[in-house]
Amino acid sequence: MKASPRNHGEASDFVGKKVAYQGEPGAYSDEAVSAVFPDAQAVGFATFRLTFDALAMGAVDAAVLPVENSSAGVVQEVSDLLWEKPGLRVIREQVQPVRHCLLGWPGPVERALSHPQALAQCDRYLHSRQIRPVAFHDTAGAARAVAEQRQPGTAAIASKAAAARYSLYVLAESIQDDSENRTRFVVVEKGEPTRPREGARGWKGSIAFVTAHRPGSLAHALDCFARRGVNLTRLDSRPMIGRPFEYRFYLDFTINGEESSAAAAEAALSDLEEASAEIKLFGTYPGA
Repeated sequence: MKASPRNHGEASDFVGKKVAYQGEPGAYSDEAVSAVFPDAQAVGFATFRLTFDALAMGAVDAAVLPVENSSAGVVQEVSDLLWEKPGLRVIREQVQPVRHCLLGWPGPVERALSHPQALAQCDRYLHSRQIRPVAFHDTAGAARAVAEQRQPGTAAIASKAAAARYSLYVLAESIQDDSENRTRFVVVEKGEPTRPREGARGWKGSIAFVTAHRPGSLAHALDCFARRGVNLTRLDSRPMIGRPFEYRFYLDFTINGEESSAAAAEAALSDLEEASAEIKLFGTYPGA
């Protein structure tokens, strides 16, 4: 039996290095960086595109990025940028519990600022209290804005850590619609993605592909994995710019055993590479 590969993105590899995230200090992505790389320097950027640009230009050593939430679904912009930007690879994942709080000043709340994903995760709470959701670029940034502006009736949805950072009252805790609310993050760095054949038990793979434009092409693509017993954990589609009503598919798969499962996943990917019009492997990496 082959030895298990050394885990990518070990915390010891990032002591003193710069790790990017989207948002401001106190954001959930900032917390994810601290959880994965406690000795790294977290560097926040206003948008996902700026975060990717910093990584591509070598201004930071890695980035921790949200790819999906258990209740609000996929963060499509991150998936699209993974497809768009060359020379990057996913090296590990992190799943973080998300406990949203309503932050602000004492008194009636009429509107709540937060990132659209956070607002979606608290939709029932806001609707039941007739609080108007207002989109903001970041949860922690929303908390900072509420603290600075002190506008009556305006609150933020963010973490309890953001409340402490910006000296806000916690008006309500755990307001997310799903008590098991979690966000899945991936760690991205520059480099060539690891192939499935190099994986081990508990590893995952992430790809995106465009099928050939003929009947049954998607079914054939999925059968590459099904007939080899490779389990899929994510499949979603995304419209392609400039190609109306054509779609790119994003897919995650797991490696459940050692050599046989890794070999099966490698064979499935090889078949899909031959059958697809376009395909990109984001990486094979240790699962959370």
